[in-house]
Amino acid sequence: MAELHLLGQIVGGSGFPQRRLFCKWGLQAGAAWRPLSGLTSGRTHVDDPQAGDVTYWSHPIDVHYATKGLQGWPRLHVEVWQQDGLGRCDVIGYGSCHVPSAPGLHSVRCVTWRPLAGWRERARRRWVGGGARLAQAQEGAVGGAGAGERFRLRSEAGGSVHLELGVVLRHFRRFGVQCA
Repeated sequence: MAELHLLGQIVGGSGFPQRRLFCKWGLQAGAAWRPLSGLTSGRTHVDDPQAGDVTYWSHPIDVHYATKGLQGWPRLHVEVWQQDGLGRCDVIGYGSCHVPSAPGLHSVRCVTWRPLAGWRERARRRWVGGGARLAQAQEGAVGGAGAGERFRLRSEAGGSVHLELGVVLRHFRRFGVQCA
């Protein structure tokens, strides 16, 4: 079988006006892909930057996949959350990006978005906590079956999640796939 080894980190986030942020992440792959080792989802720690709008997580990613085909190449989906002073957590951004298919070290920027809230939702978020969320966040963020539904939503841009991903491919040529 062909193999993909993904090594890297979720470096951090930028462009989010909120503070005290953490990131939930997950890798989603097609039916032909099987994880051999490593975690395919996780959560970073909460970072509260003292200066600027850059959050640093430096959260490791180390996953090894085996595959029978290229269909369903892995995608990384992220949710950026904010924790307020009372410990309440609220989603402030959803994003998704493809894992690079070329071997080597890649810097990836994953842009996020969130559902646009009306004035009642914004007031509720400010005084009670919570806000507009996706019912099935993974599909909406990843762009799978819920991608068409996302375009019916009113949304606003969020910040960006920055990743450094090292891609190692093995036995792809043996199965007729030319590696760049």
